[in-house]
Amino acid sequence: MILLHTPLFWAALTIASFIVGQQLYLRCGKPVFLPPILTSIVLMAICLEGTGTGYQTYMEGGRYLHDLLGPVIVMLAVPLYQQLHAMRAHWKRIALAISLGSGTTILCAWALSQWWLGDSLISTTLLTKSITTPVAVAVTSQLGGDPALASAFVIVTGILGAVMIVPILSLMGINQPHTQGLTLGICGHAIGTGRALELGPEASAYAAMAMTLTATLHALVIPLIAG
Repeated sequence: MILLHTPLFWAALTIASFIVGQQLYLRCGKPVFLPPILTSIVLMAICLEGTGTGYQTYMEGGRYLHDLLGPVIVMLAVPLYQQLHAMRAHWKRIALAISLGSGTTILCAWALSQWWLGDSLISTTLLTKSITTPVAVAVTSQLGGDPALASAFVIVTGILGAVMIVPILSLMGINQPHTQGLTLGICGHAIGTGRALELGPEASAYAAMAMTLTATLHALVIPLIAG
């Protein structure tokens, strides 16, 4: 079919699959284990496999959505600005939390992949798993990793973070919005920040800040330690 080779068809189908996932999420009462992005990924995987469409063909349309990731992330500056006055009073604690959190994610990813897999390409690519996709792709390309694999690692990390972080913190008796937001932003990047938006303006503001600073820190540090 000619339609399967039309870039806008795959872009529109991606948006439609996310809308389906979002409606399913809302109708099921917002279960934490069924985020819209997970449903849309499964639907798109079925479509691509069923039609025999390759990654390159899909990305001819998918790149339109990929190019919008940057502007969407910048829009998160709105809740961040609204909570800026409260953040200034605790900037030392915030800086420490983000530095330690970012360092832990890098160290764990590198150590486990080296010990368990022993594959330098995967180890290099895994270093960027906890930063948002545009930054992860750019850093991975600079390090000689696999950008497509980096995107997959980022998505899996974000989904796991969005699903697991809040329940784990609740079990530990940690229910403060700023703590939840910081953790979601550091470990779950954009997908975690999307989860934080459901928790309220304070959580979303801290998540947006943590995601942005984590991505910046990773972009500066990872090329130095992996170069």
